[in-house]
Amino acid sequence: METIQKHKNSFLKTILKQKQREKTNDKEIEKDVQQEKINSEIKSTAIFLALFMSAVLGRVALQFVPSVEPIIPIAILAGLLFGAKEGFSLGFFAYVVSNFFVWGLQGPWTLFQALGAGIPAAGAGLIGKVKQPTKRDFIIMSIAGTIFFEVLMNLFGSLFFYGLFLGALSLPIYFLTSLPFSIAHIAANIGFAGLFSKFLKLKNKVNEDDEIKVLSVSKHTDGSTTSVRLYKFK
Repeated sequence: METIQKHKNSFLKTILKQKQREKTNDKEIEKDVQQEKINSEIKSTAIFLALFMSAVLGRVALQFVPSVEPIIPIAILAGLLFGAKEGFSLGFFAYVVSNFFVWGLQGPWTLFQALGAGIPAAGAGLIGKVKQPTKRDFIIMSIAGTIFFEVLMNLFGSLFFYGLFLGALSLPIYFLTSLPFSIAHIAANIGFAGLFSKFLKLKNKVNEDDEIKVLSVSKHTDGSTTSVRLYKFK
């Protein structure tokens, strides 16, 4: 009986030590996962800010070149990389911020410019959630986004400067006279989209948080049981 009791006590001590080791391992793994998450968030924030600054500074630097500004393609790229909310935010606030530094400054047109870039970028973000975008997709989205922007701005310009009645009557003429600038804007954004398409590969890095980051395997000392822990964070 004494021998059996000794074996029983030894077994219980072994189990207790194993449980303590598992708790320690769990804490270490959780710490590693949290650190990975922080590092990933820092990296994503840095990429987003770099895109935002490129959009703002690019527009300011090119303000004296008619209809050449990179905000829409960059906002669409942000939408594809990060999602609809981030794409909209970049497109919207890039126009708001850059209008402090370009000819014309702020005005009622700022809201429509911001929406004209933010809405297509949000749409790109939704598309980016369901498919892996290609260079061709990016260029097509940039063309569609620029057309949306031009239509919105022409509607605003005609109705704002000529009033509701005369503005509605003059819409065809307004669109026709602005057509060369719209074409230049579309052509420029095709070029920007082609230039920035190489950054689409960042999508996999930005979204790597959706993957399993840590695999922990623990065994009892007798080898009879194996427990597997999968850690995943978004």
